[in-house]
Amino acid sequence: MRRLTLLAMLAFAAAAPAVASVAHGYYYLKPNEINLSVLLPPPPEAASAQERSDEEQVAAAVAARSPAQLFEAEEASKRSVFFFASSIGPNFSAARLPLTAAFFQRVRSDVAELVDGAKAYWQRPRPGGVQRPRGSYPSGHAAFAASSAILLSQLVPAKRDAIFEQARTFAENRILLGLHYPSDVTSGWNAGTLAAYVMMRDRTFRHDFAAVKTELRRANL
Repeated sequence: MRRLTLLAMLAFAAAAPAVASVAHGYYYLKPNEINLSVLLPPPPEAASAQERSDEEQVAAAVAARSPAQLFEAEEASKRSVFFFASSIGPNFSAARLPLTAAFFQRVRSDVAELVDGAKAYWQRPRPGGVQRPRGSYPSGHAAFAASSAILLSQLVPAKRDAIFEQARTFAENRILLGLHYPSDVTSGWNAGTLAAYVMMRDRTFRHDFAAVKTELRRANL
């Protein structure tokens, strides 16, 4: 039933007006295949109770963070699948795994393209007036974390729990850094999940995914 509901949502989204896009091109997704303005709820309204809750949670996280936590969150904020080496092992590196590197770069690019269109559509300001070239909603880092974790955990299933734990921390660090609201992170995670689901239905994706799986197996990962 859940699968049928998701498929119905995606079919409806494809027929709805598309969100704004800065189309640089997709690899595995197709333009307007996922309409986040339909599939995600809008960000909280200004001065609403939910927005106040968002603001309070960000303020509490920023006030409670230690210098060490801040440094660690900043250092770990780069969107690269090889961030997950601490969960998978030291052999999980771009130098050793060129097919994996290229594949996840395409995935990252597709997810960023998708999320950037949604950011342009909603144009939610960042917490505390933080200046960034793109809006706050949804979080691109959370979308990256979700899509990467979903795909990577299928490639290295023995490390699934560690991968998802690390992905959640990566996404939630955006709140600790004061760069995103909790609702941004939740919707970003959902956007990344949708993107991964749709990509997995693409023929080219499945071909490349199989090649990556072979490369990882040969590297004993």
